[in-house]
Amino acid sequence: MRIGLYIFSSIVFLIIVSVLTFLVNASFYNLQAFGIGLSLPIALWVTLPAFILLILSVLHMAYYSAKNFFVLRRWQKDSETLEDLAYWSILNEPRENHIITENLKNIASILSNSSIIVKEDLESSNEKIKDMINIVKLINSGAYVDLKAKKVSKQLSNTNPLAIKNSINRLQSDAKFAMEVLANEKEYDSSVVSEALNIITKTQNMDKIKKYLPLMNVANLENIFTRLNSGDKVGINEENIKEIVNSITLSCKDYINLASSAMKFLDPKTILSLFKNFEQKDENAEMAYLYLLLEYEMMDNAKEFINSNPENNFKKLKIFFDLKQKQNNLKLQDIVSLDSLCEDA
Repeated sequence: MRIGLYIFSSIVFLIIVSVLTFLVNASFYNLQAFGIGLSLPIALWVTLPAFILLILSVLHMAYYSAKNFFVLRRWQKDSETLEDLAYWSILNEPRENHIITENLKNIASILSNSSIIVKEDLESSNEKIKDMINIVKLINSGAYVDLKAKKVSKQLSNTNPLAIKNSINRLQSDAKFAMEVLANEKEYDSSVVSEALNIITKTQNMDKIKKYLPLMNVANLENIFTRLNSGDKVGINEENIKEIVNSITLSCKDYINLASSAMKFLDPKTILSLFKNFEQKDENAEMAYLYLLLEYEMMDNAKEFINSNPENNFKKLKIFFDLKQKQNNLKLQDIVSLDSLCEDA
């Protein structure tokens, strides 16, 4: 019952009782207590206890109504907080909770330390969550979503899986974005930077690629090798090769690939001079240098190099060297693959 209706009906009841009592007995009654006398109509004496009970009951109800109001208000606020926690968990960016209601703390704690994977057919009555579910679906399907326009981009960390996936989606559809990523590489996760490097090494010429050599690894370098081997000159020159070697730590196999690719666009004198310099500074380049000597059929130089490096087996190249002297038209690729040469290094 509403407290106002209760007060009104109680007062009406007291008035009716008072009037009926007064009609039955209109006399007064005098009460003496502690030397004080109080003379009131009997009708009032009859209704006075009920009136006092009314006051006390109203105070009682007011207290518990206020208490329930604040409890309900706290529940509503905590339920909104739970929805917000669910929102950020869907975004893979769980947040700390400030739940007060004891019964909701366990759920809130779980949401604050987990990410939610949303089912494709999930529906929500919360428009904010519903909108975010649609965004997550789009990103996971390979589409790029402008999170800045959705006012959540600044709320997501660089390592957020959705932010990473979204950036990679954009890279797949917008090659120019790769330059933006590399120009601000500290603002992006390493996997996004790696994909950006992957794209520019597959699409750009060396004049643009060389600016990002310090960020590259061998996997990025292999893209350049693949393009060179397919006939794309990539605009690479002698200086670029020096920059690559100075910027990226190469293995024996990497030097072999670099040598094989460089043969397609550099003259023998230049490439031999380059790799002679490399092998003097890095023993990983020794196999590649010997490979070049044999490819260019500089047998005396190859023999001298083999003899001057007795600590290195060069097993397969030694076998080829011996066979080459007996069969002049023999090619290295006829007996061994380039990828296996470094197994003997």
